[in-house]
Amino acid sequence: MVIIISEFGIKIKNISAGTLYDVNLGTRDYFSYTEAMLNNSLFSAFLIKNGLNVYKGESTRDIICLDFDFGTRSYEDEHKRIEQLYKNSDGELKERLKYTLEKVENNKDLYDEKKREQIRDKFYNEGVDVTYKTKNKDGSIKSEETIHYEMLFRTSAKAKFGQVIFINSDLYKAAYEWLTIGLGKLMTDDNAKIVEMSAYAPLTTSTIVGTKYIPVEDILILRDQDSFFKTMANIVRAEDYIDSKGRIGKKCVVDKKVTEVKNTLWDGMGLIEADYFKDCRNAYNPEWTVKINGMALMRHHLFKMCGFKSHIQLFFKDWCKKTGNDYETYQVQDMFGHWHYLKDIKIITTDNAIKWKKFKDLMGGSLESAYEYWCNKVNEDGSVFGIVKTDHPSKLGEYQQLSYQMVNTLPCTKDDVRDIASTSIEYVELLKQDNNEFEKFLRKNANEVNHYEMMADLYDHNHEFGNSTFFRHEKSKIISAYVHKLRKGKIVVNGDNLTTCGNPYALLLYSVGEDFTKDPTLKSENSVIQCYTTRFQHDEHLCAFRNPHNSPNNICYFHNVYSNEMEKYFEFSKNIIAVNNIETDFQARSNGSDHDSDFVLATNQPTMVKCAAYCYKHYPTIVNDLKESGVIYKNNKSEYARMDNTFSKSRIGIGYSSNLAQLAMTYYWSELQSDNPDPKRLDELSDNFVILSVLACY
Repeated sequence: MVIIISEFGIKIKNISAGTLYDVNLGTRDYFSYTEAMLNNSLFSAFLIKNGLNVYKGESTRDIICLDFDFGTRSYEDEHKRIEQLYKNSDGELKERLKYTLEKVENNKDLYDEKKREQIRDKFYNEGVDVTYKTKNKDGSIKSEETIHYEMLFRTSAKAKFGQVIFINSDLYKAAYEWLTIGLGKLMTDDNAKIVEMSAYAPLTTSTIVGTKYIPVEDILILRDQDSFFKTMANIVRAEDYIDSKGRIGKKCVVDKKVTEVKNTLWDGMGLIEADYFKDCRNAYNPEWTVKINGMALMRHHLFKMCGFKSHIQLFFKDWCKKTGNDYETYQVQDMFGHWHYLKDIKIITTDNAIKWKKFKDLMGGSLESAYEYWCNKVNEDGSVFGIVKTDHPSKLGEYQQLSYQMVNTLPCTKDDVRDIASTSIEYVELLKQDNNEFEKFLRKNANEVNHYEMMADLYDHNHEFGNSTFFRHEKSKIISAYVHKLRKGKIVVNGDNLTTCGNPYALLLYSVGEDFTKDPTLKSENSVIQCYTTRFQHDEHLCAFRNPHNSPNNICYFHNVYSNEMEKYFEFSKNIIAVNNIETDFQARSNGSDHDSDFVLATNQPTMVKCAAYCYKHYPTIVNDLKESGVIYKNNKSEYARMDNTFSKSRIGIGYSSNLAQLAMTYYWSELQSDNPDPKRLDELSDNFVILSVLACY
């Protein structure tokens, strides 16, 4: 299946909505924009097949991205701003500002001040015109083209930046129908699920590296299962309070008590037959294949699953032989009542991968009818699934870089920190002494902006260049900058980012009706969570962090355990870690993680492992008990604008929460190491970073 012409996607414009509004008012000559990309995706493939105009195989005007970054000024504010600039300027600039000031005065009646939220509401409801002008060499207008755009979608990532995709109105209906598989128009105006639709409909717009034909009938979908674990926890909840003006508000509080913590065993993951990974098509060139080591994040209509390389059929054959069943004829039932022959099953996943179940009322009313509706839509598109990403080792080889949050949450001394940083310190000393190693550093960190590659090439051509004043001076500056980076917490340790999956062998057992809670590969163990990864040796203990990470209560302590079953039935790379979710608190401990491609940074660095063991014992897991706001939306464009305006404001809050959490951590450690630590102050600071670690995830 040919996706698009360019390897990098199709060029589009990312336009500032505020400047575009001014242009259309007539108060501004041009809008501000940056170059952006409509990346390779299942959606871009659909558009190309359905009339997207691609200029010279590399750009299009049919899609734009609008950035709702700021509003527009009133005539008074703009006049005052330009007048102040005019008074403080001279020469040629003063003349240009004089012209601008006159133009502002002439357009006085055209100005219409609006906040960015108001511009968003207007553009969402009315769409927006963009006029493209082609000029002759003398600057005169050769031709003009005006395209009317309508709001199509925003991804969850783009929401935090206020960016939204708009499409040529001629293509809007077909594109919206395809993205929502016909469900968007069926939503009623009463308590519409536009939050869910906005989150899940754009799954097919995610950038893909490849595609794979998977008959939807070969996918066994089972109902996910929960496991509960009773432990001491810090429960973050909201309660009412009355402020100084007598108004009722909400505040976060922390309850420390024994509670049941829930894990959803296979949340967002799946198992894929290993042979299926052999012929995945490259998204850039259908003649190439995509190399998949151990996992692939798959997307389709309202479907998101992280698939792990497994020998499903081998397990089924072994199980049939063990139980006396006929492999050729034995069938198992999915959660919708459909029967599947074991020999036909290529993927096993759960209902947490199927986001369309939230809209079953629009798909016939039952899960069974919704399943058939979805299968038909997938088959209409050829049952071609997109591969968003695969697993790969760190570019630093055996090492992975920490963040300052990780270092700052470790309960360690200065000597401990020096021990953790020893690999980085030794590396700096090696760079200073060995020009050959420094050449490798230059090549590893070269980019289009710096001069590292040039220095490396000159040194490689003639090693005597390493004795020159220029080389020694630049080397000193570069190493100094690297040391400055290390002091910000960017030190390296033996380890890597490992994609998590939960109890994969238990999922195989579950698929044939066996008792999955008796998973022999990963067992419940006191004061530690069992895991399996070939990145580390059998019986090693590990320290692990998930991003975002803001408190010692989120540090994971693992015990790596090998087993015959894991080695036989799973072809995992060194960048995958299976974690025990049965009778543990892993998902809450790792800040609400799931298994749809979330990863942890895992290391066997001895001091960090010692700290992880201490944290797991003395810093109770955080449980997020904050309730949803209960905001109800209607199915219209103004409500979409209201929703997106709310989401876009969260960008500042997330960073602010993380920074405050780290300040609280710093004060906490200082107080703890003081001569007379105050227990009350320690509790207050602990509550602060516990609450902020939860808020930083929103």
